[in-house]
Amino acid sequence: MILNVDDDAANLYTKSRILKRAGYTVIEASTGTDALRLVRETGPELVLLDVKLPDINGLNVCRKIKDDPLTSHTMVLQISASYTTTPDRVLGLECGADSYLTEPLESTELLATVQALLRLYKREEENRQLLAQLREADRQKDDFLAMLAHELRNPLHPIRGAVELLYLNAQRDPELQLSCDVIDQQVNHLARLIDDLLDVARITRDKIDLRKEKVSLSETVKGAIESSRAFLTAHGHTPIVTLPPASVQLDGDPVRLRQVFVNLLNNAAKYTPKDGKIWVSARVEGNCAIISVKDSGIGISSDKLPHLFEKFYQIDSSLERSGSGLGLGLALARRLVELHGGMMEGRSEGLGKGSEFIVSLPILPANETAQASQQTRGELADAVPWRILIVDDGPRNREMYSILLRKRGHQVETAPDGKTGLQMMESFRPSVVLLDVGMPGLNGFDTCLRMRELPSGKNSVIIAVTGWAKEEVQPRADQSGFDGVLVKPAGVQTLLELAGSLLERKRMLNE
Repeated sequence: MILNVDDDAANLYTKSRILKRAGYTVIEASTGTDALRLVRETGPELVLLDVKLPDINGLNVCRKIKDDPLTSHTMVLQISASYTTTPDRVLGLECGADSYLTEPLESTELLATVQALLRLYKREEENRQLLAQLREADRQKDDFLAMLAHELRNPLHPIRGAVELLYLNAQRDPELQLSCDVIDQQVNHLARLIDDLLDVARITRDKIDLRKEKVSLSETVKGAIESSRAFLTAHGHTPIVTLPPASVQLDGDPVRLRQVFVNLLNNAAKYTPKDGKIWVSARVEGNCAIISVKDSGIGISSDKLPHLFEKFYQIDSSLERSGSGLGLGLALARRLVELHGGMMEGRSEGLGKGSEFIVSLPILPANETAQASQQTRGELADAVPWRILIVDDGPRNREMYSILLRKRGHQVETAPDGKTGLQMMESFRPSVVLLDVGMPGLNGFDTCLRMRELPSGKNSVIIAVTGWAKEEVQPRADQSGFDGVLVKPAGVQTLLELAGSLLERKRMLNE
């Protein structure tokens, strides 16, 4: 469809007649106001727009069409009998016109220009449809990853509880203790892999959340070496390690920091021959920890050094190194270090002379670490028993966590659904409620709303327990009256720390 806009009746008729004879559908307007209305209402592919109109200048009409997201894709052919110089044409194109013709028009020139603009419109429309399909596919991918993460978190939750229960009986059995350590470590790893399913979009948009805690520098580096052990061994390497005392502490995300050092270790192994060496060292300089991963491998040429931390950049893209990934590892590693308030740099004296990657991270003052540890131990020792209600449709979740919480000295009751949970609020009067949000029937959000209406639910701490990402649940949890959100799989200590902080906050608000 073509919209023909001209306040001169004769010109309007002549152009419409030429277009209709060529087989085009044509609608007409004689003012700028009508032209803008018809563009929005009918969505023409092309507008033939006279520059000189009685109400709104055709240049301004064109600008309004192109500035409106709903009509910006419409092709505009400016036509004028008055503004015919080169500067006039330039001004028309600067206002957004796709082409510019001057009257009097030859029918062949008009039709050729119209055909060219409609071909361009068709190609752009195909691109818009393809982009829309890609966006929809991306949305469906995000929905799938969110659902997959939710479904994988749910079975890990009782496994985490079972491991903590096993730990209680493992103190005198080294083999059982080792088994618990392995299971616990792998549950943590699986939980983080699940989160990484959702991290794809966050990484590309540079939105990475850290879960900081006090971590030992030595243990963090040792954990990275252990995580890379199989890869190092497969490439014939045993790193030479020099670490500071275990008392050196960082305020950081242990998993993300381990991810940084695993990346550096794997790169060193990948680019170092079997007869080469890899050194891992850490030391303290002032208020910073300096961690170095150095190798005697293939080295890096001087022209590649400035590009090391660019996304998708490959140090070596040869067939022999075809398994080296997408070139995101170093870019992500440096970004993670920067989010921790640190810096990363790469060095090499050239090809065949090895390479070194140096990470600088701020450390915690020794007195702050000691005070924090003493405070944590004191809080655990002086913890007052709570009345805890677990509302969850998963029997294993209820069973595992009720046992663990009772062993910590708390009074625990359980309910298999929201309706029973509401009944028990009045009879048990809990101080803490752990409420699964994904229950069938009366879901956790609606259950929380009803609990808040009960006298016993006004001062209780109600925590949403979910397998969905916290960012997805938090808005609705806030609207439903939850005090906090706990993402599965969560350990008992994490649960108690969250509950304790929420109880303290509620106490302070009520004073």
